[in-house]
Amino acid sequence: MKTYKKIMNVVAALEKFILIITMLLILVLTVGNVFSRKVIHRSWSFTEELVVAVFVLITLLAAALAAREGELVSLTLFTDRLPEKLKKPSVILITVLSVIFTAVLFKYGMDKVLTQLENGKRTFVLNWPEWIFWSFVPIGAGCMILHFIEYCLDFCLGDKEGKK
Repeated sequence: MKTYKKIMNVVAALEKFILIITMLLILVLTVGNVFSRKVIHRSWSFTEELVVAVFVLITLLAAALAAREGELVSLTLFTDRLPEKLKKPSVILITVLSVIFTAVLFKYGMDKVLTQLENGKRTFVLNWPEWIFWSFVPIGAGCMILHFIEYCLDFCLGDKEGKK
């Protein structure tokens, strides 16, 4: 379990690093585009493609980190009022349903990536392969699956050390 926790801490640190870099990228692109439009009177047409794609990655990675803390799918109004002996089964049920949903998201994301690879479709402005942007969906879904399972194990085994 300690090895698993160390691996998950590395994954979470990598996700946080990616979130920092992508947020800075969005900030620079958005501010730069506004500056360019208002001062130079030229718009950076490529920013929309990049910002939308990176927002997908940010959303899914942030959701994965929230799942790690048990904050993503949490109906605490209901679960906090359950007797102690029903809390673990409810967390397990929520985890199973969340993993099933996220596995479906992963599957359809991978299907889309493979379809884009086969078709060779490219983005309009940057002319980059679309599979690059679609790959953010299965990457984020995979991270969410890992963190749903991690939280469930932490909760069921009472691992308070892993939360630090």
